Amino acid sequence: MFTSRDPTIVVVDEAGVIRPTGQGETVVRAAGWGNAAEVLVKVGNRTDRPPVSFVNQVMAVLGKAGCNAGSCHGHSKGKGDFKLSLRGYDPSADHRAITDADSGRVVSQRPADSPFLQMPTGQLDHGGGKRFEVNSERYRTLRQWLVEGARSDVGQAVALTRIEVLPESRCVPINAVAPGDIPIDATVGVRTPVQPQQQLIVLAHFADGSVRDVTRQAIYELSDEGVLSVDQRGRVTCVSEGEAAVFVRFLGQMGLARFSILRQKPDFEWREPPSNNYVDEHMATKWKQMQLHPAELSSDAEFLRRVSFDTVGLPPDPSEVRAFLTDPGTDKRKRKIDELLSREGFGDQWALYWAELSGTTESGDSARFKGMWTFSFWLRDTFNRNVPYDQFVRAVVAGKGSSIHNPAMTFITNQLPRVETTAQLFLGIRMRCARCHDHPFDVWKQQDYQALQKFFIRQGYKEGPSDPYGRDIFRFVPPEKHLPWLRDQKITLRLPDASQVEVLGTRDPREIFVEWLFGAAKRRTSRAIVNRVWGRLFGRGIVEPVDDMRFSNPSVNEPLLNALAEDFIENKYDFKYLVRTILHSRTYQLSSRVNESNRNDRANFSHSYLRQLRAEVLLDAIVRVTGRDENFRVAAPGVRAVNLPVTDIQSRFLTLFGRPSERQSACECVRSQTTTLPQVMHLICGETVIEKIRAVDGTLANLLASHPDDGRFIEELYLRVLGRFPQPPERQTAERFLAAADDRTQGGEDMMWALLTSTEFVFNH
Repeated sequence: MFTSRDPTIVVVDEAGVIRPTGQGETVVRAAGWGNAAEVLVKVGNRTDRPPVSFVNQVMAVLGKAGCNAGSCHGHSKGKGDFKLSLRGYDPSADHRAITDADSGRVVSQRPADSPFLQMPTGQLDHGGGKRFEVNSERYRTLRQWLVEGARSDVGQAVALTRIEVLPESRCVPINAVAPGDIPIDATVGVRTPVQPQQQLIVLAHFADGSVRDVTRQAIYELSDEGVLSVDQRGRVTCVSEGEAAVFVRFLGQMGLARFSILRQKPDFEWREPPSNNYVDEHMATKWKQMQLHPAELSSDAEFLRRVSFDTVGLPPDPSEVRAFLTDPGTDKRKRKIDELLSREGFGDQWALYWAELSGTTESGDSARFKGMWTFSFWLRDTFNRNVPYDQFVRAVVAGKGSSIHNPAMTFITNQLPRVETTAQLFLGIRMRCARCHDHPFDVWKQQDYQALQKFFIRQGYKEGPSDPYGRDIFRFVPPEKHLPWLRDQKITLRLPDASQVEVLGTRDPREIFVEWLFGAAKRRTSRAIVNRVWGRLFGRGIVEPVDDMRFSNPSVNEPLLNALAEDFIENKYDFKYLVRTILHSRTYQLSSRVNESNRNDRANFSHSYLRQLRAEVLLDAIVRVTGRDENFRVAAPGVRAVNLPVTDIQSRFLTLFGRPSERQSACECVRSQTTTLPQVMHLICGETVIEKIRAVDGTLANLLASHPDDGRFIEELYLRVLGRFPQPPERQTAERFLAAADDRTQGGEDMMWALLTSTEFVFNH
């Protein structure tokens, strides 16, 4: 409850907003929940008020009312013959649109009769409905501006330098109370749980040192609507347990308030878990804060299967499982990780990943069939030889020469905008919005996009001789840049951090960009790749989505992300070292079985998350388990699905399970990992699984022939398909099933089909 000691000086409303009514000093008191606080308020000369600023006040009203949103007059074609710049990124154009004499939106002699005021207040028909009330604060601001002559102060207004959001972060406990202790809500006459609230304060800092409270003018949005809600006054309500952030915008400046909502657990006693490396130490700090006990360590069989899929994309074979389970060494997991990272399959996994995200295809103006295969071979070799990540990025971003003799150059031989692809892949920045306007949820402006474009538009391009399988493509610095009278010509380039560099026009600008990536921007670059690798191994990133590291999408564990990035830099961008560090952590090796404290955890990695195997990995696993190859029309017999770099494969299985048939974006969201009914039906009754099970020279036929004893057959089948021994109840059920079968072969087929279509096989866990 708020009260003013002297209402003739100031009044205060129920939200705590203070408005002057006179001049002098008084005290405002806030009281509630048995506590109280007082603040001295001084009101100076109210008559000496500066004129209303179009840039800092009128534009704020238009933004808050949603007038310049994409669904209203900020649409590319405007609405009702009235167009504003999207979210106010061009104040000059907006002022011209509002004050255009032919439009009649402003009536100079009678400001209150201006359609500019009457339409948003509902006094005239308005397709967007009533946006604010007559005599509201927004109305008074616009009316006063019109009375003062509707002047523009673009280029003259005091610049807004930043906004400050208070509190920056807060941990909010939700107390568990008995139903009888919940107070009765008088408005509805029923017992309603009290939801904690927090009023945000937004302060605008200007270049002249002045500070203004813009809480009521700021715009609020949420990162997770299931955890918090926020009204347009900046009042946050805690809805459920979890973590979320409130994204705040005001006149192009952005701020963030982070919330952790914890359900109090009176019986919770923190037990420090064992730690394998610094990853676990950072995770333990977060688990303790969130009152989460991590899951138990995964079993050896679970670990072996998980790490095999994550490193080489294949399940372990039975002999490998037996050897690992019987190995008494305490360091066997560490040794197995090192051995898996040395296999050829490691490069196969990452080659497909980067080929897919590069947007390079075998059609159109891209690399064609031959170029795609040479590019794939180069990628596999690069990751298997553990070429440092900075050298890999330099090769693909600044590559030039022949696409056949320098396959890395193929990375830029496609129709995707290099500005968007490069920023998204190597910085985790989605720049696409900034192509047409300032990014609405990040710090990037349209001028940043245009500046970055200049690094990628100064290369020459030509085709070499064609053959039936493809063509040779060349990238180079155009020869005209080397003309004698141009050799000393310099150009100025603006980097994404707003710094500028002056270089000779004969130099390839992409080289400058790569130097910046691993120079001034090395921490941002490293954060982007370690987050991608983490997301690949855990099923979600520390920042999720992994390629959307915008300001309004904070990480769930900032200290861990920074530590991984710094470690990556200190170890000279050693890619396998990064993967090994994560795999060695106890966090990676946790079980997927939850406990009471972490049952609802979906973001803090306190247990392993179930992940559906990617399309190629699942198909390769089926091939490995059944012993029957999948034939593709674009490759020789026996080639794995993960080794196919081209898009036009015409595989119904791969398409059903999410492999994209086109590469039109560098976004990871292009690949679908959602479980669908057609996927389930194809596994249950599709030809892929059934034909391979029934093959006369397949795994099942060989197992049935070599293991006449049902017990040994069941054991080998479980080891082959699920990578573990059957549990006693499973063994007993299987033995009874085989004994009851009219035909042992049919019984074996049914058993193998049941295991292959199980969740345990289709998911990594």
